[in-house]
Amino acid sequence: MSYTHYFPGLTATADVISDARKIIAASPVTICGPDGQDLPVLSEAKGIRLNGFEAAGEAYETFHLPGTKPPRYPDMWTFCKTEQKPYDVVVTAILIAAAVRYPELASEALGSDGDWDEWSDGVDLFERAARLLTEDEKIALELNVENMRPSRSPDHPAA
Repeated sequence: MSYTHYFPGLTATADVISDARKIIAASPVTICGPDGQDLPVLSEAKGIRLNGFEAAGEAYETFHLPGTKPPRYPDMWTFCKTEQKPYDVVVTAILIAAAVRYPELASEALGSDGDWDEWSDGVDLFERAARLLTEDEKIALELNVENMRPSRSPDHPAA
């Protein structure tokens, strides 16, 4: 099973993009554009598009949080497989930024194949770069991530 984050309905608003810039600047890993090279895309129209550093073997699937311009294939951009590559910390921190900015959407629009524990580095990065989360926000995020996790089949039990 791939390690995937799900975020249908969340978008890259001006506030989320502002937080994303701070998150990327504070990140312990190299963040590149969608192809694993050049600079990430941070635009209200195009949204947030980034990946890990391809030359270092740290890229996998493009993270794309849509902006105001609808993407060509909208259903493709409701999830991102990171395979827990180093850029996963930035992806989870940006998803936290979007979820806390718009909590009314997060309860149905944020999930992960991973457990909440696997988001701890993303929480730390968000808090270093943007602001501290309240206890209520942490509880809500944990519930959202855990509740949206796809159920495990007998063929693919939890690790």
